[in-house]
Amino acid sequence: MDLNIHPALPRRKDFRIGILGSGFIVNECHLVAYRKAGFNPVAIASRNVENAIRVAKLHNIPTVYENYEQLLDNPEIEVLDIAVPPNAQLGLIKAACARKTVKGILAQKPLGMNYAEAVEAVSACESAGIALAVNQNMRYDQSVRAAKTLLENGTIGEPVFGTIEMRGVPHWMPWQKDLGWLTLRIMSIHHLDTFRYWFGDPEGIYCSVRTDPRTKFSHSDGICTYILEYKNGMRCVGIDDTWTGPAKEDCPGDIYIRWRIEGLNGLAIGDIGWCKDPYTTPSTIRFASKGQKHFETPVWSESWFPDAFIGTLAQLLIALEDGTEPAISGKDNLKTMALVEAAYLSSVQFRSVGLCEIKPGILIAEETKKEKPGFWNRFFSAPNSIMERTAVRSSVRSLDMGSFTPRATQVLALSRKEAVRFNHNFVGTEHVLLGLIALGQGVAVNVLKNQGLDLENVRREMEKQVGHGPDQKLIENIPYTPRVLKVLTLAAREARALKHTYVGTEHILLGLLREGDGAAARILMSLGVDIAKTRSEVLKELDPNFNS
Repeated sequence: MDLNIHPALPRRKDFRIGILGSGFIVNECHLVAYRKAGFNPVAIASRNVENAIRVAKLHNIPTVYENYEQLLDNPEIEVLDIAVPPNAQLGLIKAACARKTVKGILAQKPLGMNYAEAVEAVSACESAGIALAVNQNMRYDQSVRAAKTLLENGTIGEPVFGTIEMRGVPHWMPWQKDLGWLTLRIMSIHHLDTFRYWFGDPEGIYCSVRTDPRTKFSHSDGICTYILEYKNGMRCVGIDDTWTGPAKEDCPGDIYIRWRIEGLNGLAIGDIGWCKDPYTTPSTIRFASKGQKHFETPVWSESWFPDAFIGTLAQLLIALEDGTEPAISGKDNLKTMALVEAAYLSSVQFRSVGLCEIKPGILIAEETKKEKPGFWNRFFSAPNSIMERTAVRSSVRSLDMGSFTPRATQVLALSRKEAVRFNHNFVGTEHVLLGLIALGQGVAVNVLKNQGLDLENVRREMEKQVGHGPDQKLIENIPYTPRVLKVLTLAAREARALKHTYVGTEHILLGLLREGDGAAARILMSLGVDIAKTRSEVLKELDPNFNS
């Protein structure tokens, strides 16, 4: 049986490719794969010029530019291969679109820092007439492609249940410590995209996360578990465990990435070779249908890293040749980004989130059905009181949920918890400030500490002022006050004024101060905190070289 594990290749292999980035993934994966396939990288640029020179020598790239702008200004470059941190990628995509010289862009995953940035990247490329593809390279792992073939040719039959289980210790990059998020957008995104590749788009996702004990920098999502829910009853489960027990601390380890698809007619089981020793170990598959006495176990010499990177570039080059959409187009990848965004939202709201809820321009998604999608929403529902729906729809329609960082979203969830703790039937600015303090990390907390505030004293003072409400059981999710909705609107404005593409805890703090009349603002101002000084401290915290 032909399992179709090899990607289709373009007829023309001499497209002139410019590489942006010179890190591990470029040096040991992209360029190794391109040389093997006969592709034509002609130039490279990187923040680290010395590293770019070293990589160029290793892979016979004729031109090294001192900066990204010089490479983008070269009109002979036909295709851009971008492999930079996610917080730098959108700027490069937009710069290339402004020049309108390249024909295609292969962007790294994640496509942006959040769903909103991904939408912006897709829109920019569409306006410039540039084909945008995304390097979701797990789709080109040989076992993953073999599984897709088994699904399409009926060997497995109608799928019933699928799992991907990662027990691995990733090598986190230095830039990741500044993002506040970790596994869902960096590792789980591969698995979520693979589920989409195999089974199509789910109706919703239920996700739970916790921090990884080994990872010392601040993050929300180290260990992640999630359930994907399909209308036809199909269920997928992902477990992404970056702890795996003390495997790096003198305990025997059990490291692997395994997947499994159970169908009405058969079963397929795979083992991804990525985290083996060496990391280029080929993936494996075994499968059988009804009536077979033994599993079939085909073998191959190729591996996910680096061979899958042939496929991700090839599908873009084929699209350029044929004038068609790339197989992993930016537009298609928006659905993967939305699934990741829904996972983050689910993890802080403790409910199943439908993909229909993730869209730019809405902080809390409008109700699209009387009954929310997803099995778990039969038990845990989204905010749905009449008062809250009316307030949110009328006051927050212009805000972008996709631009709120996981920490900022977590602050909102903690604010609700604080309101419940005080038996209040509303979420006010006082609860938002308490939510910031309860989070205990992030730029806002650092800025307050830098101004000499003892956060425990702030919390005690606030608790004295707000008082407890009557003893009552609050069943529904309680609404934000109009003042809080104003604070969130002001937070988004502060982010735009600072030319930030996200809304973080620092912008919420600035929004509390700019609003000026709420309980939180009164407490902070009584302690000597003002908006001008706080904005300056925010800029210093984000950029130590900032000179106020």
